[in-house]
Amino acid sequence: MNQRIRRRRAQFAYAVLGVLALLALRLASAWSLRVDSDEPQHLHVVWAWTQGLLPYRNVFDNHTPLFQLLMSPLLALLGARADIVPCMRTATIPIWALGLALTWWLGRRLWNVRVAWTAMVLTALFPLTYLSSVQFRTDDLWWVMWVAGVAVAVLGAPDRRRLAAAGMLMGLSFAVSMKTTPLLITQLLALAMLALFWRLQGRAIAWRVWLHATPGWLLGLILPLGAFAVFFALHDALPQAWYFWVTYNIVPGMGPWTGSRLQYLLFPTVSALVAMVSWRRLRASTDAALTLRRLAMFDGAALYLAALLSYWPLLTLQDLLPVVPLLMLGASGTRLVHTRRIGWGFALALALELLTILATRPPWRNLLLQRQERELALVLRLTRPDDFVMDAKGAAIFRKRPVFWVFEDIAEFRIAHGLLHPRVRAHLERTGTSMVIDHRMPDSAEPFIARNYLPLLGNVRVLGQRFTVARARQPVLLPIAIPQRYVLLDAQGRSVAARIDGRAVAGAVALTRGCHTLEVPQAGPYLLLWAPAIQRGLDPAALLALPAQRQAAPAATVAAALQCRQQGAVGLPD
Repeated sequence: MNQRIRRRRAQFAYAVLGVLALLALRLASAWSLRVDSDEPQHLHVVWAWTQGLLPYRNVFDNHTPLFQLLMSPLLALLGARADIVPCMRTATIPIWALGLALTWWLGRRLWNVRVAWTAMVLTALFPLTYLSSVQFRTDDLWWVMWVAGVAVAVLGAPDRRRLAAAGMLMGLSFAVSMKTTPLLITQLLALAMLALFWRLQGRAIAWRVWLHATPGWLLGLILPLGAFAVFFALHDALPQAWYFWVTYNIVPGMGPWTGSRLQYLLFPTVSALVAMVSWRRLRASTDAALTLRRLAMFDGAALYLAALLSYWPLLTLQDLLPVVPLLMLGASGTRLVHTRRIGWGFALALALELLTILATRPPWRNLLLQRQERELALVLRLTRPDDFVMDAKGAAIFRKRPVFWVFEDIAEFRIAHGLLHPRVRAHLERTGTSMVIDHRMPDSAEPFIARNYLPLLGNVRVLGQRFTVARARQPVLLPIAIPQRYVLLDAQGRSVAARIDGRAVAGAVALTRGCHTLEVPQAGPYLLLWAPAIQRGLDPAALLALPAQRQAAPAATVAAALQCRQQGAVGLPD
């Protein structure tokens, strides 16, 4: 007895140490992994909720709103800070831990403790989804809601309360992401297949119980997203919400639809294999009800994975998050249910998973994360909340964007095929945008950005021009595309008194859009810079030290001068 107690205590201690090690690795990764472009996009929507802006009408978002709305109080509490990404990643660790706990719970109830621990650790360290699970994205909550719905559904008899709760959890999954649609379809296909096999093998189906419980499941399924639909209808934004929930994400010709037809055979092939294995296991089982629950969980996940690989137009690794725990449980349960110890194969798999993560995404290296934080810190220092900052997907997070559209994969496909015209230049001019994070911009906007914004740090650009005057007091054509307040600086970064359009100017001056004439007292290099940046601490020496080749291409500068000559000079406003 004493030996058994000691063994149990040792196993408990190992389990606690393992959980603490997983949490430590997850926390270290949250503060070291590079920032994916999706993370600031989600955070910008979260910030919009804190500012009273309405997604789909005031701010672009092509996800259902539950996750961002739930995260908004925390973002409001933390405020605008450069390290907001790792901070919000840390806040999702309890959600991730809940998902792993649900995985353990499923393994414990459907198999045993060994299967529970093995599947949980394999899920936590699965390399293809580890990075996605660390990042701040809607999928953090999406996969947990789905696994919770499946767990509630399969861990007991299908009574009204159980199916209503399962439907509510699956409905919450829809309120986080419409990617729940293929999950639900494949899960229903798996249940229909298993019900057919159950009946063909001579077992009775309690149709009356299912008929009484199904309305509650349907009500729970539609209630969360229905509540959001009512909310947006009351705010006169339901058509916009529906467009970005559904219509925007359906793009003909995107993804595998134009690729090889061979991949279409994967789904029927996998379905046939799953059907064959399920039939044999049900027939050979000594506990048919337990086997049915295991198969209901595993078959739905397997069919979903096959459907993604066959038909999904935009496959990403985070799409695998809801089914990895279920597949790991099925794989672990098949091998470990009749053994007393975890085999060498699973121990080797765990070791390989961990080594892969440490080799490809070592948590002690965070150079790319530091770069993103430096860029965001610079933007926050040089701009104010009412300033516009142009970025592709919300990289500035806490600043308004001049363009409504976000340039993610679907938008890029739409732009390339003439289905979307963001008109970046027109919006930059209209809003007087002062800074740009020049990454993933449409090709049509790049020449304009290079001509009117100076590179500052990484991808960050500030409004201004760099040019050289050959002779003192020689009139120079000065094209201004973005109406703003500017200051003229010499090669030493000092403010220069000059004449613009025949009028003496010293210090900051407001310039309208159009062409101006400039006369300076001395020849040499000059900067025309957005004046508030200097007032807020920007050292112009950083700009003056940049090599000339990083500025606008000569052809673009010549084109701007020609445009000035065609339009003629315009004067300063009164």
